[in-house]
Amino acid sequence: MANAHKIRVAIVGGGYGGYALAIRLDPHVDVILIDAREAFVHNVAAIRAIVNPTLTRQIVIPYDRLLKRGRFVCGRVTEIHEGGVRLADGPAIEADIVVAATGSHYAAPFKPQGDSVADFSARLAEVSAQVKAADHVVIVGAGAVGVELAGEIKAVYADKHVALLSSADRLFPSYPAKLHAGLVRRLKALGVDLHLGDGAKSLEATDRPWAGDVTLESGARLSGLIFPAIGTRIAESPVHALPGVTRRQNGQVEVDAWLRPSRLPNVFALGDIAETGDAMTVVGTTRQAPWLAKTLRQIASGKRVAKLKRYTPWPVPPILLPLGSGRGVSVLPLGKSGMVVGDGMTSSLKGKTLFIPRYHEEFGRA
Repeated sequence: MANAHKIRVAIVGGGYGGYALAIRLDPHVDVILIDAREAFVHNVAAIRAIVNPTLTRQIVIPYDRLLKRGRFVCGRVTEIHEGGVRLADGPAIEADIVVAATGSHYAAPFKPQGDSVADFSARLAEVSAQVKAADHVVIVGAGAVGVELAGEIKAVYADKHVALLSSADRLFPSYPAKLHAGLVRRLKALGVDLHLGDGAKSLEATDRPWAGDVTLESGARLSGLIFPAIGTRIAESPVHALPGVTRRQNGQVEVDAWLRPSRLPNVFALGDIAETGDAMTVVGTTRQAPWLAKTLRQIASGKRVAKLKRYTPWPVPPILLPLGSGRGVSVLPLGKSGMVVGDGMTSSLKGKTLFIPRYHEEFGRA
């Protein structure tokens, strides 16, 4: 392993974790990035694209210019083994190290429901038209997606009635109370009808929005365009079939201190699939990808895994919650419990651009 450029690293999944790892490794080892879609979908910005559909063409970014030395392969991996991976309809790809970054699913239109980015774009346009035509919007779930969606809709359509439901009586209870208070104050100022501690009894669908009504735990009934925003689901992954894997009920797999999920010493897991202690968000990958890139470079130079620094999750994971381009509340990873900041910092960090220029630059589209 003296020559790092001869080490082949296959990364299965080109989402936030996979692409970030690929660009960090690209100058140092031979990288093969594999994804079933031909383009990266910056789904963090899909929330705003619902009220500003012109953004859709900016958040679907082809992979063809991402890597300078490595290569991208469009295909679906059906098997991971110690010597590489096997594609559903293509040749086997040999690799010395395999990283699974197979991600998660979310309800339409926030993430693609299949391998077609054209279908994703069409669905996003369809839902955008539904929101524009609706007088009432009901958002079930007050996590990051639900809260941001409520803010984005009211920022553009001030006259629409928007209700936000949560069975919890506090927003983001694992964060400082100032985050909850700041969000509630701003959401109410926008005119969002908050139903905290009063979730939906049942939903007609959990994978897409629909026009209808929903009954709350209190017995109240709300009608309109119903958005399920009730969290991610771990994608089925070839990692689940590896020898020695411990699969959790939510679909995540247990990993060791160096993010290895199985008895295969050269297979690693990254992002939502890995039970690291990080929340299942993009935030987790911002810590995992740089750590894993450094670790794999050290392995490529001949160092033993057991001698390398172990992975530790975010002590205080940051969270950025814009409510449109100019408002929002965030928690930065500073101090013992995090620093809560308001409109100006949230807007400059995320709200104004939603990181779109950054992704265009990293994917060679600047």
